[in-house]
Amino acid sequence: MASANTTSEQKNEATEEILLLAKDKRRAKIFLDEGILDYIIWTLSRYFEKLEVVGKTTDWANPDITASEKTAANLAALCCVTLGKAHCAAIHTEGDLLLMSMYERGTVPEERQVAQMLHEIPHHARVTKTNDPTVVQPSKEVFAPRQLTLSQAEELARSIKAVAEGQL
Repeated sequence: MASANTTSEQKNEATEEILLLAKDKRRAKIFLDEGILDYIIWTLSRYFEKLEVVGKTTDWANPDITASEKTAANLAALCCVTLGKAHCAAIHTEGDLLLMSMYERGTVPEERQVAQMLHEIPHHARVTKTNDPTVVQPSKEVFAPRQLTLSQAEELARSIKAVAEGQL
């Protein structure tokens, strides 16, 4: 998934497989430990960046969101939600009174589970912006470690949940 030589179809197929496997909390932990959030956040950040300019005049080579990009973002968002649920199931047990007591009947919303995962699991984010971010040049992509605050994670989780539900 991290290779620039992997096609969009291959990445989508791999994401679908991860989506199925990530429902198991042990496998989800392995994916998170191996850095799957880097790919997910990269895919979603590029999608969010394009969402900001849709319909605006821009000198980007590919400003419109293609069906392939929308599919990739949706799969990445669904994978992120699944991983968030598995992460909370593995890390935050029913005895975790601090997290569970904040919600009626002890049910933590999926959005909050994703935010908790994004806050607790370190990952990398794209920090360089080129004049045309729609043209991917691996030599110009720079990633930096990122630790989100809980409020930043909640904001990102809301956007991810909206993409997963087809609202963005």
